[in-house]
Amino acid sequence: MRTSEILGPIERFAIFSCATVIVVTGGCGGMPAPRLPNESTAPIDHDRFELLARLVHISDAQIMDEQSPGRLTIFATLSRSAWRPHEAYSVQLLDGMIRTINKIHVAQHPIDFVIHTGDAVDNVQRNELDWFISTFDGGTINPLTGPDDRDPSEIPQRLLDPHAPFDAQGLYRHGVHGTSATISWYSVPGNHDRFASGTFPIVSNAEAIRVAPMPLDLRLGLYIPLQLDPTASVAWAPISPANPGPPSNANLPTSVIPNPDRRFFTAREFVQAHLDSASEPPGHGFDASTPDQTWYSVSPRPGLRLITLNSATPLLETPQRIRTEGAISAAQLIFLRRELEAADAAGECVIVATHHPSGAIEPVYGSALTPRSFRRLLNQHASVALHLAGHWHYNDVIDRGGYVEIVTSSIIDLPQQGRVIEIWRKNREPPSPDPAPNDESESIELRYRLFSHLDEIAPPPGDEHIALFDDPLMPLRRMAAQLAGVAD
Repeated sequence: MRTSEILGPIERFAIFSCATVIVVTGGCGGMPAPRLPNESTAPIDHDRFELLARLVHISDAQIMDEQSPGRLTIFATLSRSAWRPHEAYSVQLLDGMIRTINKIHVAQHPIDFVIHTGDAVDNVQRNELDWFISTFDGGTINPLTGPDDRDPSEIPQRLLDPHAPFDAQGLYRHGVHGTSATISWYSVPGNHDRFASGTFPIVSNAEAIRVAPMPLDLRLGLYIPLQLDPTASVAWAPISPANPGPPSNANLPTSVIPNPDRRFFTAREFVQAHLDSASEPPGHGFDASTPDQTWYSVSPRPGLRLITLNSATPLLETPQRIRTEGAISAAQLIFLRRELEAADAAGECVIVATHHPSGAIEPVYGSALTPRSFRRLLNQHASVALHLAGHWHYNDVIDRGGYVEIVTSSIIDLPQQGRVIEIWRKNREPPSPDPAPNDESESIELRYRLFSHLDEIAPPPGDEHIALFDDPLMPLRRMAAQLAGVAD
Protein backbone atom coordinates (compact mmCIF):
# COMPACT_ATOMS: atom_id res chain seq x y z
CA MET A 1 0.00 0.00 0.00
CA ARG A 2 1.34 3.41 -0.94
CA THR A 3 0.96 6.42 1.30
CA SER A 4 -1.64 7.96 -1.01
CA GLU A 5 -3.92 4.96 -0.45
CA ILE A 6 -4.33 5.68 3.26
CA LEU A 7 -4.50 9.49 3.19
CA GLY A 8 -7.37 11.75 2.29
CA PRO A 9 -7.36 14.14 -0.66
CA ILE A 10 -6.00 17.06 1.36
CA GLU A 11 -2.97 15.12 2.57
CA ARG A 12 -2.35 13.68 -0.91
CA PHE A 13 -2.38 17.18 -2.35
CA ALA A 14 0.15 18.32 0.26
CA ILE A 15 2.46 15.44 -0.59
CA PHE A 16 2.40 15.43 -4.36
CA SER A 17 1.63 18.97 -5.46
CA CYS A 18 4.87 20.74 -4.56
CA ALA A 19 7.67 21.68 -6.93
CA THR A 20 8.68 25.08 -5.62
CA VAL A 21 12.28 26.25 -5.45
CA ILE A 22 13.30 27.37 -1.97
CA VAL A 23 16.11 29.92 -1.86
CA VAL A 24 17.41 31.06 1.52
CA THR A 25 17.84 34.82 1.43
CA GLY A 26 18.83 37.45 3.93
CA GLY A 27 16.33 39.20 6.15
CA CYS A 28 15.68 40.50 9.62
CA GLY A 29 12.51 38.56 10.38
CA GLY A 30 10.19 41.56 10.37
CA MET A 31 8.23 40.44 7.30
CA PRO A 32 5.19 38.13 7.44
CA ALA A 33 6.04 34.44 7.52
CA PRO A 34 4.40 32.79 4.51
CA ARG A 35 3.79 29.06 4.41
CA LEU A 36 5.80 27.22 1.79
CA PRO A 37 4.94 23.95 0.03
CA ASN A 38 5.61 20.76 1.96
CA GLU A 39 7.90 19.57 -0.81
CA SER A 40 10.44 21.40 -2.95
CA THR A 41 11.75 19.14 -5.71
CA ALA A 42 12.61 21.39 -8.66
CA PRO A 43 15.87 20.51 -10.48
CA ILE A 44 19.05 22.09 -9.14
CA ASP A 45 21.62 23.87 -11.31
CA HIS A 46 24.65 21.62 -10.83
CA ASP A 47 26.87 24.13 -12.63
CA ARG A 48 26.25 26.63 -9.85
CA PHE A 49 25.52 24.55 -6.76
CA GLU A 50 27.19 21.63 -5.03
CA LEU A 51 25.57 19.35 -2.48
CA LEU A 52 26.59 20.25 1.05
CA ALA A 53 24.54 17.56 2.81
CA ARG A 54 21.62 15.23 2.34
CA LEU A 55 19.87 14.44 5.61
CA VAL A 56 16.67 12.88 6.86
CA HIS A 57 14.43 14.65 9.36
CA ILE A 58 12.10 12.48 11.46
CA SER A 59 10.32 13.28 14.69
CA ASP A 60 7.96 12.12 17.43
CA ALA A 61 8.39 8.35 17.27
CA GLN A 62 6.80 8.25 20.73
CA ILE A 63 7.77 4.64 21.34
CA MET A 64 5.03 3.38 23.60
CA ASP A 65 4.57 0.71 26.25
CA GLU A 66 0.81 0.58 25.90
CA GLN A 67 0.46 -1.86 28.83
CA SER A 68 2.05 0.54 31.32
CA PRO A 69 -0.02 1.53 34.40
CA GLY A 70 1.66 4.94 34.24
CA ARG A 71 -0.52 6.12 31.38
CA LEU A 72 -3.70 8.22 31.37
CA THR A 73 -5.79 6.15 29.00
CA ILE A 74 -8.86 7.15 31.00
CA PHE A 75 -8.77 10.46 29.12
CA ALA A 76 -9.06 8.78 25.72
CA THR A 77 -12.31 10.55 24.89
CA LEU A 78 -10.80 13.94 25.77
CA SER A 79 -7.41 13.62 24.06
CA ARG A 80 -6.43 11.43 21.13
CA SER A 81 -2.87 11.32 22.51
CA ALA A 82 -4.09 9.51 25.66
CA TRP A 83 -4.97 6.41 23.66
CA ARG A 84 -4.49 5.45 20.03
CA PRO A 85 -5.97 2.42 18.27
CA HIS A 86 -2.55 1.77 16.68
CA GLU A 87 -0.40 2.44 19.74
CA ALA A 88 0.83 -1.18 20.06
CA TYR A 89 2.66 -0.72 16.73
CA SER A 90 4.90 2.22 17.68
CA VAL A 91 8.23 0.34 17.62
CA GLN A 92 7.45 -1.34 14.32
CA LEU A 93 6.54 2.05 12.81
CA LEU A 94 9.97 3.45 13.72
CA ASP A 95 11.61 0.32 12.33
CA GLY A 96 9.67 0.85 9.10
CA MET A 97 10.87 4.44 8.79
CA ILE A 98 14.46 3.29 9.26
CA ARG A 99 13.97 0.58 6.65
CA THR A 100 12.74 3.19 4.16
CA ILE A 101 15.74 5.41 4.95
CA ASN A 102 18.07 2.48 4.28
CA LYS A 103 16.36 1.80 0.95
CA ILE A 104 16.67 5.43 -0.10
CA HIS A 105 20.33 5.34 0.92
CA VAL A 106 21.31 2.41 -1.31
CA ALA A 107 18.74 2.65 -4.13
CA GLN A 108 18.18 6.38 -4.67
CA HIS A 109 20.48 8.88 -2.96
CA PRO A 110 23.10 8.43 -0.21
CA ILE A 111 22.00 9.85 3.14
CA ASP A 112 24.64 11.61 5.24
CA PHE A 113 22.79 11.65 8.55
CA VAL A 114 19.41 11.43 10.30
CA ILE A 115 18.10 13.82 12.96
CA HIS A 116 15.20 12.83 15.24
CA THR A 117 13.80 15.99 16.80
CA GLY A 118 12.38 14.74 20.07
CA ASP A 119 9.67 12.68 21.71
CA ALA A 120 11.65 9.52 21.20
CA VAL A 121 9.33 7.88 23.73
CA ASP A 122 5.78 8.47 24.89
CA ASN A 123 6.02 8.26 28.67
CA VAL A 124 9.65 8.79 29.83
CA GLN A 125 9.98 5.05 30.50
CA ARG A 126 13.29 3.24 30.46
CA ASN A 127 11.98 0.29 28.47
CA GLU A 128 10.60 2.68 25.83
CA LEU A 129 14.00 4.39 25.58
CA ASP A 130 15.76 1.03 25.25
CA TRP A 131 13.43 0.10 22.38
CA PHE A 132 14.10 3.43 20.65
CA ILE A 133 17.87 2.98 20.79
CA SER A 134 17.68 -0.71 19.85
CA THR A 135 15.58 0.10 16.80
CA PHE A 136 18.32 2.39 15.49
CA ASP A 137 21.03 -0.08 16.52
CA GLY A 138 19.33 -3.10 14.97
CA GLY A 139 18.56 -5.19 18.05
CA THR A 140 15.90 -7.74 18.91
CA ILE A 141 12.87 -6.09 20.49
CA ASN A 142 10.19 -7.72 22.61
CA PRO A 143 7.37 -5.17 22.88
CA LEU A 144 5.33 -7.23 25.34
CA THR A 145 5.84 -5.88 28.87
CA GLY A 146 3.05 -7.67 30.70
CA PRO A 147 1.19 -10.94 30.42
CA ASP A 148 -0.29 -11.95 27.08
CA ASP A 149 -3.90 -12.43 28.13
CA ARG A 150 -5.18 -13.40 24.70
CA ASP A 151 -6.68 -16.80 24.05
CA PRO A 152 -4.10 -18.79 22.05
CA SER A 153 -6.64 -19.13 19.25
CA GLU A 154 -6.84 -15.33 18.97
CA ILE A 155 -3.10 -14.68 18.61
CA PRO A 156 -2.28 -13.79 15.00
CA GLN A 157 0.70 -15.15 13.14
CA ARG A 158 3.97 -13.67 14.38
CA LEU A 159 4.51 -11.22 11.52
CA LEU A 160 1.05 -9.72 12.08
CA ASP A 161 1.30 -9.60 15.87
CA PRO A 162 2.44 -6.24 17.30
CA HIS A 163 3.24 -7.99 20.60
CA ALA A 164 5.62 -10.54 19.06
CA PRO A 165 9.43 -10.11 19.27
CA PHE A 166 11.09 -8.94 16.06
CA ASP A 167 14.54 -8.03 14.76
CA ALA A 168 14.90 -4.35 13.92
CA GLN A 169 16.90 -3.72 10.78
CA GLY A 170 18.89 -0.86 12.29
CA LEU A 171 20.09 2.27 10.54
CA TYR A 172 22.58 1.50 7.79
CA ARG A 173 26.12 0.75 8.97
CA HIS A 174 29.12 0.01 6.80
CA GLY A 175 30.19 -3.59 7.34
CA VAL A 176 26.86 -4.55 8.93
CA HIS A 177 24.43 -3.89 6.10
CA GLY A 178 26.88 -3.61 3.21
CA THR A 179 29.78 -1.60 1.83
CA SER A 180 28.01 1.75 1.47
CA ALA A 181 28.80 4.56 3.89
CA THR A 182 27.36 4.52 7.40
CA ILE A 183 24.41 6.81 8.10
CA SER A 184 25.00 8.79 11.28
CA TRP A 185 22.08 9.79 13.46
CA TYR A 186 21.47 12.49 16.05
CA SER A 187 18.82 12.97 18.70
CA VAL A 188 17.04 15.85 20.43
CA PRO A 189 14.96 15.58 23.64
CA GLY A 190 11.26 16.43 23.61
CA ASN A 191 8.58 16.99 26.23
CA HIS A 192 7.60 13.29 26.17
CA ASP A 193 11.24 12.48 26.98
CA ARG A 194 11.01 14.63 30.12
CA PHE A 195 7.43 14.73 31.43
CA ALA A 196 5.01 11.91 32.19
CA SER A 197 2.63 11.61 29.24
CA GLY A 198 4.56 14.58 27.86
CA THR A 199 2.75 16.77 30.36
CA PHE A 200 3.42 16.24 34.08
CA PRO A 201 6.74 16.94 35.88
CA ILE A 202 8.34 13.96 37.62
CA VAL A 203 9.70 13.93 41.19
CA SER A 204 11.20 11.35 43.56
CA ASN A 205 8.88 10.39 46.39
CA ALA A 206 9.82 9.37 49.94
CA GLU A 207 10.69 5.86 48.73
CA ALA A 208 13.01 7.30 46.05
CA ILE A 209 10.59 6.18 43.33
CA ARG A 210 10.15 8.60 40.46
CA VAL A 211 6.48 9.52 40.08
CA ALA A 212 4.42 12.28 38.50
CA PRO A 213 1.93 13.82 40.96
CA MET A 214 -1.40 14.61 39.39
CA PRO A 215 -3.38 17.84 39.97
CA LEU A 216 -6.04 17.93 42.68
CA ASP A 217 -4.36 15.56 45.10
CA LEU A 218 -7.06 16.12 47.78
CA ARG A 219 -9.28 13.35 46.47
CA LEU A 220 -9.64 9.60 46.86
CA GLY A 221 -8.03 8.55 43.59
CA LEU A 222 -10.85 6.19 42.68
CA TYR A 223 -11.40 7.04 39.01
CA ILE A 224 -8.25 9.10 38.39
CA PRO A 225 -4.86 8.24 39.95
CA LEU A 226 -3.22 10.56 42.46
CA GLN A 227 0.11 10.05 40.72
CA LEU A 228 1.52 8.36 37.64
CA ASP A 229 3.88 5.50 38.44
CA PRO A 230 4.70 3.15 35.56
CA THR A 231 6.18 0.59 37.99
CA ALA A 232 2.97 0.40 40.06
CA SER A 233 0.85 -2.69 40.63
CA VAL A 234 -2.42 -0.87 39.95
CA ALA A 235 -3.73 0.79 36.81
CA TRP A 236 -6.74 2.82 35.73
CA ALA A 237 -8.22 1.67 32.41
CA PRO A 238 -5.42 -0.82 31.80
CA ILE A 239 -4.57 -1.84 28.24
CA SER A 240 -3.52 -5.39 27.37
CA PRO A 241 -3.26 -7.54 24.23
CA ALA A 242 -6.73 -8.97 24.88
CA ASN A 243 -8.16 -5.54 25.79
CA PRO A 244 -6.50 -3.03 23.43
CA GLY A 245 -9.17 -0.38 23.96
CA PRO A 246 -10.73 2.03 23.66
CA PRO A 247 -10.85 2.17 27.45
CA SER A 248 -13.90 3.06 29.45
CA ASN A 249 -14.27 6.55 30.92
CA ALA A 250 -14.92 5.27 34.45
CA ASN A 251 -12.44 2.74 35.81
CA LEU A 252 -11.65 1.81 39.38
CA PRO A 253 -8.07 0.80 40.19
CA THR A 254 -7.19 -2.60 38.74
CA SER A 255 -4.33 -4.87 39.75
CA VAL A 256 -1.57 -5.38 37.20
CA ILE A 257 1.77 -7.16 37.31
CA PRO A 258 4.46 -4.51 38.05
CA ASN A 259 7.47 -4.25 35.76
CA PRO A 260 10.56 -2.37 37.08
CA ASP A 261 11.85 -1.88 33.52
CA ARG A 262 9.11 0.71 33.07
CA ARG A 263 10.59 3.20 35.53
CA PHE A 264 10.82 6.89 34.62
CA PHE A 265 14.30 7.75 33.36
CA THR A 266 16.25 10.95 34.07
CA ALA A 267 17.76 13.43 31.63
CA ARG A 268 21.17 11.99 32.40
CA GLU A 269 19.94 8.48 31.60
CA PHE A 270 18.58 9.78 28.30
CA VAL A 271 22.05 11.00 27.41
CA GLN A 272 23.73 7.83 28.69
CA ALA A 273 21.47 5.61 26.60
CA HIS A 274 22.72 7.43 23.51
CA LEU A 275 26.32 7.15 24.71
CA ASP A 276 25.83 3.38 25.11
CA SER A 277 24.36 2.97 21.62
CA ALA A 278 26.21 0.67 19.20
CA SER A 279 25.50 2.75 16.09
CA GLU A 280 27.27 5.84 14.77
CA PRO A 281 28.46 8.36 15.74
CA PRO A 282 29.44 7.68 19.36
CA GLY A 283 26.96 9.45 21.62
CA HIS A 284 24.86 10.73 18.68
CA GLY A 285 25.88 14.29 19.51
CA PHE A 286 25.86 13.98 23.29
CA ASP A 287 29.21 14.27 25.06
CA ALA A 288 30.35 11.81 27.75
CA SER A 289 32.36 14.59 29.41
CA THR A 290 29.15 16.58 30.04
CA PRO A 291 26.50 13.89 30.73
CA ASP A 292 24.09 16.40 32.28
CA GLN A 293 24.03 18.61 29.19
CA THR A 294 21.19 17.74 26.84
CA TRP A 295 22.15 20.08 24.00
CA TYR A 296 25.18 20.08 21.71
CA SER A 297 26.83 21.34 18.54
CA VAL A 298 28.47 19.05 15.98
CA SER A 299 29.71 19.13 12.40
CA PRO A 300 28.13 16.13 10.65
CA ARG A 301 29.58 17.22 7.29
CA PRO A 302 32.44 19.57 6.35
CA GLY A 303 31.08 23.10 6.18
CA LEU A 304 27.90 22.22 8.07
CA ARG A 305 27.08 22.96 11.72
CA LEU A 306 24.21 21.21 13.56
CA ILE A 307 23.18 23.01 16.75
CA THR A 308 20.60 21.23 18.88
CA LEU A 309 18.71 22.69 21.83
CA ASN A 310 16.58 21.05 24.50
CA SER A 311 13.36 23.04 24.29
CA ALA A 312 11.78 20.99 27.10
CA THR A 313 13.55 22.98 29.83
CA PRO A 314 11.02 25.20 31.60
CA LEU A 315 12.46 27.41 34.32
CA LEU A 316 9.43 26.63 36.50
CA GLU A 317 8.95 22.86 36.68
CA THR A 318 6.31 22.67 39.38
CA PRO A 319 4.78 19.28 40.18
CA GLN A 320 1.08 18.95 39.31
CA ARG A 321 1.38 21.69 36.69
CA ILE A 322 1.02 20.94 32.99
CA ARG A 323 4.15 21.45 30.90
CA THR A 324 3.83 20.68 27.19
CA GLU A 325 5.16 23.66 25.25
CA GLY A 326 8.71 24.85 24.68
CA ALA A 327 11.19 26.75 26.81
CA ILE A 328 14.88 27.39 26.19
CA SER A 329 17.11 27.97 29.20
CA ALA A 330 19.43 30.93 29.67
CA ALA A 331 22.45 28.61 29.53
CA GLN A 332 21.32 27.40 26.12
CA LEU A 333 20.85 30.95 24.89
CA ILE A 334 24.48 31.72 25.74
CA PHE A 335 25.53 28.48 24.06
CA LEU A 336 23.46 29.22 20.94
CA ARG A 337 24.87 32.72 20.52
CA ARG A 338 28.43 31.44 20.89
CA GLU A 339 27.93 28.64 18.36
CA LEU A 340 26.24 30.92 15.83
CA GLU A 341 29.06 33.45 16.05
CA ALA A 342 31.64 30.70 15.59
CA ALA A 343 29.76 29.31 12.58
CA ASP A 344 29.60 32.77 11.01
CA ALA A 345 33.34 33.20 11.47
CA ALA A 346 34.06 29.74 10.01
CA GLY A 347 31.78 30.23 7.03
CA GLU A 348 29.67 27.23 8.01
CA CYS A 349 26.06 26.57 7.08
CA VAL A 350 23.93 26.09 10.21
CA ILE A 351 20.98 23.86 11.05
CA VAL A 352 19.29 24.56 14.39
CA ALA A 353 17.21 21.65 15.71
CA THR A 354 14.68 21.76 18.54
CA HIS A 355 11.70 19.62 19.43
CA HIS A 356 9.31 22.55 19.64
CA PRO A 357 8.69 24.83 16.66
CA SER A 358 9.42 28.48 17.30
CA GLY A 359 5.70 29.16 17.64
CA ALA A 360 5.49 26.70 20.53
CA ILE A 361 8.06 28.49 22.72
CA GLU A 362 6.23 29.79 25.80
CA PRO A 363 7.68 32.76 27.73
CA VAL A 364 5.30 31.96 30.60
CA TYR A 365 7.38 28.81 31.22
CA GLY A 366 10.39 30.99 31.97
CA SER A 367 12.00 30.62 28.57
CA ALA A 368 15.02 32.83 27.90
CA LEU A 369 13.70 33.28 24.36
CA THR A 370 10.28 34.16 23.01
CA PRO A 371 9.15 33.03 19.56
CA ARG A 372 9.96 36.46 18.20
CA SER A 373 13.38 36.81 19.85
CA PHE A 374 14.31 33.26 18.81
CA ARG A 375 13.54 34.02 15.16
CA ARG A 376 15.25 37.40 15.38
CA LEU A 377 18.41 35.80 16.76
CA LEU A 378 18.56 33.23 13.96
CA ASN A 379 17.94 35.92 11.37
CA GLN A 380 20.87 37.94 12.73
CA HIS A 381 23.26 35.21 11.55
CA ALA A 382 23.70 34.70 7.82
CA SER A 383 25.02 31.21 8.48
CA VAL A 384 21.58 29.87 9.54
CA ALA A 385 19.75 28.07 6.74
CA LEU A 386 17.35 25.77 8.59
CA HIS A 387 15.42 25.34 11.80
CA LEU A 388 14.09 21.77 12.18
CA ALA A 389 11.35 20.88 14.67
CA GLY A 390 8.56 18.41 15.41
CA HIS A 391 5.96 18.41 18.22
CA TRP A 392 2.96 19.49 16.14
CA HIS A 393 2.49 16.08 14.47
CA TYR A 394 1.85 17.69 11.09
CA ASN A 395 3.94 19.02 8.24
CA ASP A 396 4.66 22.73 7.94
CA VAL A 397 7.30 24.74 6.11
CA ILE A 398 7.66 28.42 6.94
CA ASP A 399 9.75 31.18 5.37
CA ARG A 400 11.34 33.02 8.29
CA GLY A 401 13.17 35.58 6.13
CA GLY A 402 16.80 34.56 6.43
CA TYR A 403 16.13 30.87 6.97
CA VAL A 404 13.43 28.22 6.56
CA GLU A 405 11.65 26.55 9.48
CA ILE A 406 10.63 22.96 8.69
CA VAL A 407 8.24 21.11 10.97
CA THR A 408 7.96 17.43 10.12
CA SER A 409 5.02 15.26 11.13
CA SER A 410 5.23 12.49 13.71
CA ILE A 411 6.01 8.83 13.11
CA ILE A 412 3.29 7.74 15.54
CA ASP A 413 0.35 9.59 13.93
CA LEU A 414 -0.81 10.09 10.37
CA PRO A 415 0.61 10.92 7.94
CA GLN A 416 3.57 9.03 9.52
CA GLN A 417 6.17 10.72 7.35
CA GLY A 418 9.74 11.93 7.35
CA ARG A 419 11.64 14.29 5.06
CA VAL A 420 14.73 13.94 2.92
CA ILE A 421 16.37 17.39 2.90
CA GLU A 422 19.17 18.48 0.59
CA ILE A 423 21.29 21.57 1.28
CA TRP A 424 23.00 22.94 -1.81
CA ARG A 425 25.67 25.64 -1.64
CA LYS A 426 26.61 27.91 -4.51
CA ASN A 427 30.07 27.04 -5.81
CA ARG A 428 30.42 29.45 -8.72
CA GLU A 429 28.50 31.72 -11.06
CA PRO A 430 27.36 30.28 -14.39
CA PRO A 431 29.72 30.91 -17.34
CA SER A 432 28.84 34.26 -18.84
CA PRO A 433 30.64 37.08 -20.67
CA ASP A 434 29.18 39.45 -18.09
CA PRO A 435 28.52 37.43 -14.92
CA ALA A 436 26.33 38.89 -12.24
CA PRO A 437 28.06 39.79 -8.97
CA ASN A 438 28.11 37.05 -6.39
CA ASP A 439 25.19 37.46 -4.00
CA GLU A 440 26.03 35.74 -0.71
CA SER A 441 22.43 36.10 0.50
CA GLU A 442 21.40 33.54 -2.13
CA SER A 443 24.26 31.08 -1.58
CA ILE A 444 22.08 28.23 -0.22
CA GLU A 445 19.21 26.39 -1.85
CA LEU A 446 17.05 23.71 -0.23
CA ARG A 447 15.31 20.73 -1.74
CA TYR A 448 13.16 18.39 0.30
CA ARG A 449 10.55 15.70 -0.12
CA LEU A 450 8.38 13.54 2.11
CA PHE A 451 8.51 9.77 2.50
CA SER A 452 6.64 7.11 4.47
CA HIS A 453 7.34 3.75 6.06
CA LEU A 454 4.97 2.32 3.42
CA ASP A 455 6.90 3.61 0.39
CA GLU A 456 7.74 0.93 -2.14
CA ILE A 457 11.29 1.35 -3.47
CA ALA A 458 12.88 -0.95 -6.02
CA PRO A 459 16.22 -2.48 -4.99
CA PRO A 460 19.38 -1.43 -6.80
CA PRO A 461 21.10 -3.80 -9.28
CA GLY A 462 23.15 -6.58 -7.71
CA ASP A 463 22.75 -8.75 -4.65
CA GLU A 464 24.66 -6.79 -2.00
CA HIS A 465 21.66 -5.00 -0.50
CA ILE A 466 18.82 -7.32 -1.48
CA ALA A 467 18.25 -8.30 2.16
CA LEU A 468 17.44 -4.66 3.05
CA PHE A 469 14.41 -4.85 0.78
CA ASP A 470 12.94 -7.89 2.50
CA ASP A 471 10.39 -6.15 4.70
CA PRO A 472 8.36 -8.85 6.50
CA LEU A 473 6.61 -6.34 8.78
CA MET A 474 5.16 -4.23 5.95
CA PRO A 475 1.70 -5.91 6.21
CA LEU A 476 1.70 -5.26 9.96
CA ARG A 477 2.51 -1.59 9.44
CA ARG A 478 -0.25 -1.31 6.86
CA MET A 479 -2.61 -2.48 9.56
CA ALA A 480 -1.22 0.17 11.90
CA ALA A 481 -1.71 2.91 9.29
CA GLN A 482 -5.28 1.79 8.70
CA LEU A 483 -5.99 1.83 12.43
CA ALA A 484 -4.46 5.31 12.66
CA GLY A 485 -6.81 6.46 9.93
CA VAL A 486 -9.83 5.30 11.91
CA ALA A 487 -8.92 7.84 14.61
CA ASP A 488 -9.34 10.63 12.07
